[in-house]
Amino acid sequence: MQLLVYSPQVTPRIKYIFNFIFREVLRCDFELTSVSNQFIRYNGPKFSYAEKPLNTELFFKANGLLLKNNIAEQDLAITDFGNERVPFAVANSALPFDIFAASFYFLSRYEEYLPYTPDEHLRFPAEKSLQYELGLLKTPVIDQWAVILKNLLLNKLGKIHFGSRKFEFIPTIDIDRAYHFKSSGIVKNTARFIKAIAKGDTERLSNMLSTGLGKKKDPFDTYEYLHQLHEKYQLNPIFFFLLSLKGDREHDVNIHPNDDLLQQLIKDTAKVAKVGIHPSYASNSNVGKLNEEKALLDAVLNKTVDLSRQHYLKLQIPKTYLQLIKEGINHDYTMGYASQVGFRAGTCTPFFWYDLQLEKQSHLKVHPFAAMDSTLLKYLKLQPKQALMLITELIENVKMVDGTFYSLWHNESLSETGHWKGWKEVYEKMLALSVGR
Repeated sequence: MQLLVYSPQVTPRIKYIFNFIFREVLRCDFELTSVSNQFIRYNGPKFSYAEKPLNTELFFKANGLLLKNNIAEQDLAITDFGNERVPFAVANSALPFDIFAASFYFLSRYEEYLPYTPDEHLRFPAEKSLQYELGLLKTPVIDQWAVILKNLLLNKLGKIHFGSRKFEFIPTIDIDRAYHFKSSGIVKNTARFIKAIAKGDTERLSNMLSTGLGKKKDPFDTYEYLHQLHEKYQLNPIFFFLLSLKGDREHDVNIHPNDDLLQQLIKDTAKVAKVGIHPSYASNSNVGKLNEEKALLDAVLNKTVDLSRQHYLKLQIPKTYLQLIKEGINHDYTMGYASQVGFRAGTCTPFFWYDLQLEKQSHLKVHPFAAMDSTLLKYLKLQPKQALMLITELIENVKMVDGTFYSLWHNESLSETGHWKGWKEVYEKMLALSVGR
């Protein structure tokens, strides 16, 4: 029988988070009602979500966050729940915290609308997040809480149908620099050559000469290897290409988007994988550049691209998402942190972005990633074996809830050159682990 949920008010926030938890995560059909008589007369499985119960029904106490339509600092009362510390503590309820308010707080990225001190790239710092503070960042807690809720409802109410889902792994690749030396031009490569001599960098000198003489591939040309590996494990990867005309000089270091070699690479990649735009560092503050870069990719592929991930993960909510929606982007893969691994929105399940300023669900679907290569090496300073252990932990946490694990890698981190030596094996083992081999 269908599950019935009573709330004195059925607000946009309540509709949004209940739909996500029950339909997206638990695959359970339900109905919300604010009519108390309808709820009381109903003979099927039901529970109430309010300040106080109507009768003796299964009752979840509401903190109040989901009844509001403003953005303000919250009283984040913390309590223990199993081995976790969780927010929005409540008393006299089926659970010791408001699972729906806590889930909405994380999923909507509520705290990112409040005042905060950004990092050097004007991003919300992982270390300022509530999940990090409570030690919840490495766990898709919303999915985990949903499974606990499911078991509670089955135990107390029975006769509720929950669908199933399967663990899925989706590798994503950011192409910041398609090639290290090819297509860089004489001036840039000459400068690199002189710099390598000055530093006594024999490895780089050898790579430049070998590439220039055609004796071996450019170090960053790892595309054939990636395609073969993804095909071996029957995976469906997504590649995001940076196409910046006169972008930020320090951060948008890429091959000219009109380069024939780069455009052919994009076309060839699109034959075996999904392709999206990698909006440049400069485009985050210049919406005209985003339009220009997306138009370039649309023209190369002769179709409208609607996938994106921000370069440097420059995500400023709600500004960035509003810009993406304006440019026709329907799927974004930026939701994650640069300095920490884990689940920025508290989930490993794709979700529609909720616009807190307009108080409504948008059509932009957010696909959260859990681990990035440069996070492991540059921020966490891990060795390959340590990185693989951490990745294994994250994958197991996602498998526990039958969610989706998105990884973020770069073509250059598979080059086996410089500080990326040994990281090719990490990628291979991550893929093997994700498909159970």
